[in-house]
Amino acid sequence: MATPLLLQAEHVAKAYAGIPALRDGRLSLRAGSVHALCGGNGAGKSTFLSILMGITQRDAGSILFNGAPVQFNRPGEALAAGIAMITQELEPIPHMTVAENIWLGREPRRAGCIVDTRALNTRTRELLESLEFDVEATSPMHRLSVAQIQLVEIAKAFSHDCEVMIMDEPTSAIGEREAQTLFKAIRRLTARGAGIVYVSHRLSELAQIADDYTIFRDGAFVETGRMADIDRAHLVRGIVGQELQRIDHKVGRECTPECCLKVEGLSRE
Repeated sequence: MATPLLLQAEHVAKAYAGIPALRDGRLSLRAGSVHALCGGNGAGKSTFLSILMGITQRDAGSILFNGAPVQFNRPGEALAAGIAMITQELEPIPHMTVAENIWLGREPRRAGCIVDTRALNTRTRELLESLEFDVEATSPMHRLSVAQIQLVEIAKAFSHDCEVMIMDEPTSAIGEREAQTLFKAIRRLTARGAGIVYVSHRLSELAQIADDYTIFRDGAFVETGRMADIDRAHLVRGIVGQELQRIDHKVGRECTPECCLKVEGLSRE
């Protein structure tokens, strides 16, 4: 029996002032899988993801979520439907705590209006511990490192318990240890049937975490398939559109036997 599709986009297009940013975006996300969206700069990935999240409105094409057509007009609609996104931009509220940033607008309250700080911090610690993120719930955001801020943004996305998670370069600001912790959290998420759309320029990550792949180039779909069926060279060739040749450059200056300049007996007299 085929794995059901959580998200399916076909022939999605977007142009700005008549100039196409995305000509033919396609992606089929299976439940319980990580799907790598690959492509170089200008491939159309960012435009495609912003359309999926309702940040940008598409000009053409169709998007199905759990088999039903959807048209998100703003990110809040996508989030309410069950699609969350982790972006490259880190925009925390610096003088609020980790817990306050994660649950902003969704805080537990007492008497219907007073924020229950104890419950808020407890909920945050449980979330961070489940993800194995080494961040303190009560720390002000301005005291965190860039890597810790990235982990908080990831935790915020996980807190929505969505069916589809879009991760745009989630490891760009974190180290290898934090990346491996994130991959463990991703595997727990997919084990529950969620689907991940994963974008990264680090091809070694894609080989490690992705089940499927789709390549965009010059604003259009190129190919899709299973990661297990291809190698790194195939992926690179699809992204750049040609075979890359290795060129070995010699480091340092190499002396040649020919004399280029020789001066003797130079005087200013």
